[in-house]
Amino acid sequence: MQTTNPFDLILSRLEQLQSSVNVLSENAQKPTAPATSDRGRLLDLAEAAEVVRKPIGTVRHYIHHRNLPAIKIGKSYLIKLDELLVWVDKFKDIDEPKLDNMEPMLANRRRYGKYKPGFSSDKH
Repeated sequence: MQTTNPFDLILSRLEQLQSSVNVLSENAQKPTAPATSDRGRLLDLAEAAEVVRKPIGTVRHYIHHRNLPAIKIGKSYLIKLDELLVWVDKFKDIDEPKLDNMEPMLANRRRYGKYKPGFSSDKH
């Protein structure tokens, strides 16, 4: 009677697992964001969330509160890729004030929206 070596079975299963891991790692390295070559295409919320790297709920919040241009079809939204990229670039153009030259207290007030132009920390 012929018996099989249990280690051969274990090694064959390990090889199968290794090949599966290799395939999964190759698929993970492929870019998942939509190609920007077709800038007129419509994105659903999941694809738009991948582009801006935010959760889907955040993208929905941007549509409702930050004027992200979207088309509502039924209960779902579609967003043109070129309009999304223009909307994102709009936030890059906003210049933050230089906080290096300010006193720390004034910098915090300006950062958190409590800055008053006539206010000076020299006055007590």
